[in-house]
Amino acid sequence: MRILHTVEFYEPSKGGAQEVVRQLSERLAARGHQVTVATSFHPARTSSELNGVHIQAFRVSGNAVKGISGESRRYTEFLTDSGFDVILNYAAQTWTTDLTFDVLDRLKGKKVIAPVGYSRLRDSRYQQYFRDLPGHLKQYDRLVYTSPNYQDKHFGDRHGLSEKSLIISNGAAAEDFAQSPRGFREKYGIRTKYMFLTVSNHYFAKGHRTVINAFHEAAIPDATLVIIGDRPTLHSWYSCFPMCTFSSLLDSSVKVLTDVPRPWVVSAFQEADLFLFGSSVECAPLVMYECFASHTPMITTPVGNVEDHGDCVDIVRNRKEMASRISAFVGDPGSTDSRTRAAHSAFEREFSWNQIVQRFETLYGSL
Repeated sequence: MRILHTVEFYEPSKGGAQEVVRQLSERLAARGHQVTVATSFHPARTSSELNGVHIQAFRVSGNAVKGISGESRRYTEFLTDSGFDVILNYAAQTWTTDLTFDVLDRLKGKKVIAPVGYSRLRDSRYQQYFRDLPGHLKQYDRLVYTSPNYQDKHFGDRHGLSEKSLIISNGAAAEDFAQSPRGFREKYGIRTKYMFLTVSNHYFAKGHRTVINAFHEAAIPDATLVIIGDRPTLHSWYSCFPMCTFSSLLDSSVKVLTDVPRPWVVSAFQEADLFLFGSSVECAPLVMYECFASHTPMITTPVGNVEDHGDCVDIVRNRKEMASRISAFVGDPGSTDSRTRAAHSAFEREFSWNQIVQRFETLYGSL
């Protein structure tokens, strides 16, 4: 099949959407399909081909509400003229998807959208966007959601689109976590008994402040909180990086790391005692599935689809509850064992990327 995936940002940009589309694209290419990713121009991208995936870059930015600038016409002509068998728009509220809406009736291939949560569903500025959205969604052949219980699925169902819906979750790479730990603690100078971890780029919505405050409130002796994530190069006004860096300067038990190579991030998961997640905007957080894969107990806010996995993660409502659960873990580390076992069993059963890519390949083939 000739497959097109569209996503606002892609390699070498790092983030959840980028990783999902990378995993899907590279694994489908390895299975013999011709896969192209349409995405934003990135100044550090040195090639239009990566691991068997062709990258078509456009100097476009924005979305339908904020306004779209750049090579819009070149992008829509690319969509209508390229003759792909299947087109997947990954994430709504992005220029790659919003411009596709304008030409849906002119696309010859089968059309799939993965909305990824509708984070702006209750934003007053997006009211007209969501009034218009059902008309666009009806032109797609399938709608792929990561959860049967999240707001994007509920939105589609309310507008009579349940028959087009399909649930395919996110996941983690089994081969990554099959490797032995590399010695993250030694490499990055973690000498304390306990290492607590959070991994996400430095946006305020990712909840680093919640995690840092909960860690301080728990006041665990001989513990280090490690924050791994990159500082945003775009939309820097949303960045909590200065706050996190200041916290690490005031308190040596908080360690902020950027530009950590992927194998060492995996090792951090494997060597951490607890993963702490305070995010307020997610759909199906990849770090949750990576905790499942690495046998790492997770304390998380009830964001995105985490409540689908209540037997696998410890869900808290606020900073105080997170601090209390951190203290409880230190008092009885074995208390998380049953959740961790359930999480790893769930990962092996249905949340490796190979299994997820098989579901997408089956979907595309059926269309």
